[in-house]
Amino acid sequence: MSNTPTPDAPGSGGPAHGLSGVAMTLLTPLYGRAHAAELLPGTAFRDPAAASVLAATGYRAPEVLTDRGNALGSVHRAIVFDELTAAFCREHPDAVVVSAGIGLDTRAERLAGALPATVTWLGVDVPDVVELRARLLPGDLTRVFPASITEPDWAQRLLPLVGERRNVLVLTEGVLMYLDPAGLRSFLVSCRTAFPAAELVADHFHPRIALSGLHPIVRATGARFRSGARGGRGLAAAAPGWEKVSDHRVMERISLGHRAAGGLFRLLALGAPAYSVARLRATPPSGRAVSPSRAASAGPAAPGRGAG
Repeated sequence: MSNTPTPDAPGSGGPAHGLSGVAMTLLTPLYGRAHAAELLPGTAFRDPAAASVLAATGYRAPEVLTDRGNALGSVHRAIVFDELTAAFCREHPDAVVVSAGIGLDTRAERLAGALPATVTWLGVDVPDVVELRARLLPGDLTRVFPASITEPDWAQRLLPLVGERRNVLVLTEGVLMYLDPAGLRSFLVSCRTAFPAAELVADHFHPRIALSGLHPIVRATGARFRSGARGGRGLAAAAPGWEKVSDHRVMERISLGHRAAGGLFRLLALGAPAYSVARLRATPPSGRAVSPSRAASAGPAAPGRGAG
């Protein structure tokens, strides 16, 4: 018989995850993905690995800091990230996918059968989360390293595993809004310096939303969103060496009410979304995007232009 505690299991001595405070936000997207079949019965999105990890946490229902809208939003966000990741990896079978602030993400397991086996999955997060993943996901397909993305050299530490491969995709899901503007700039500079031909997929709130303190997760945890961006172009402008490739709406997919609210916000914000997923591409010193096929000859960015 398994010794894994179940939600509210008598005698379990408390949940297995041991999370508290801001770290409790890890459970919210995990819960949404695990319950995708109930939340979005008409979609093909399924995440059995998330369901297994959620059960292994021994979570209790009140600990999942979400409502139906947020749970749905986390699924729609995962779908957008999956689509962009799959497109990149099919174009570049030797791709390295780096999940910065990986949390309890299970994308490698979810996409394993749909992408080339030559794709390398790497992740970074703080030591407590890395240890938690090791306990809850023993067959983890992602090689995860203990590091904080607020450390200037976090990306450099991955270079021995990236090697000469230039097709690097960095994913930050539910992460960047917790960085202040200086931290956001430092993160982008670190990515650009270590991976000069990288692409980045990141979700972000408009500054008015991010700094309002009204998001349910902020109210529930005491965490603070510290930065925002006016669409992908605004995110790219947060540090030298990046350009917007595309913006992808997420909030509008949740419900008709969310779609109406998103449309009204864009009208008031001169076209900028309240929340979206942006795809960015690193640019060389000349300002032209680095094509991965030309990256080997492009070299790293000159200090002061792309690398800060």
